[in-house]
Amino acid sequence: MSRAGREPAEDVKRRFVTACQEVGLDIQSANMIRNRDDGSRLILVGAVPSGWAHDTPMLSLMTNVSSSGDWTRTVDVRCVATDEDPATAQAPWMQGRGEVPLGELIEQLRETLAEREQVMAAIKAGQRGPFEFQRSVWKIVDLFSDMDFCTESD
Repeated sequence: MSRAGREPAEDVKRRFVTACQEVGLDIQSANMIRNRDDGSRLILVGAVPSGWAHDTPMLSLMTNVSSSGDWTRTVDVRCVATDEDPATAQAPWMQGRGEVPLGELIEQLRETLAEREQVMAAIKAGQRGPFEFQRSVWKIVDLFSDMDFCTESD
């Protein structure tokens, strides 16, 4: 494993952790996964509000760092609007923050958390969505909608 690529990747991971903590989230996981083919590293940080009782994080940050340590300096931010287990809940996911510039990360994390609260309040008030904001849209995503299931017949 190249130290030249590992050290920048570790720095990116620390920045993600710090950004999540800055907006009041607890870190559930902070991983660096090395791609054996090209030596790049996927940085994946999962963050949760205090007291979160589920294995799946409420919010995640991702980016890829090359084996030379280069990266786009953009962050893929994902978040779900539920207090239930995101793995099983039918809840809106945020879309639109797939390339957040690192310099805007804390600001956009704050926006994300504020939007999440608004979406959850709207759902409790009976609204169905999708919920549109300046930089994002929150909507229920059916992960199985494009899958073609077949049934066995006798």
